Amino acid sequence: MAISSDKYTDLRRRLEADRDRLEAEIAYLHQNMARYIEAGHDLDSGFGNHMADEATETFDQERELALQRNLETVLANVRDALERMEKGTYGICDVCGQEIPIERLEARPYATRCVQDQAREDRRR
Repeated sequence: MAISSDKYTDLRRRLEADRDRLEAEIAYLHQNMARYIEAGHDLDSGFGNHMADEATETFDQERELALQRNLETVLANVRDALERMEKGTYGICDVCGQEIPIERLEARPYATRCVQDQAREDRRR
C-alpha cells in the first residue's frame, strides 16, 4: 500500500519542521558553548575553581556535548529522509526493499527499516 499524497505531504512537513527545530537547538548549544568560552572558562583547566564547582561545570559541559551529538545524529537522519523523498525512495526498507508501514513512518518519519528488520538490527547490538 503506497503512502497517500496527503500523508506524504504531512510527513514531509513534519520532517522539515524537525529539521528546522533541530538546527535551531544545535545552534543554541553552539552559542552557549561559545559564550562559556568567551566568559573566560577554560574547558580543560580548573584552576581557581572549587572541586565541586569544577565537577558541576564538567558535568554540564559533557551533558551539553552528548545532547548536541544526539541532536546531530537525529538531524542527519531527518536530512537523509528528506533526501530519500527527493529521490523517490522514501518509505522503502533499506534491508528487504518492502514498503515501511505508514504507522511506523508516522511514529518515526525518518525510519529506514521496516519493524522486522529494525528489530533484527536491535537484537544484534
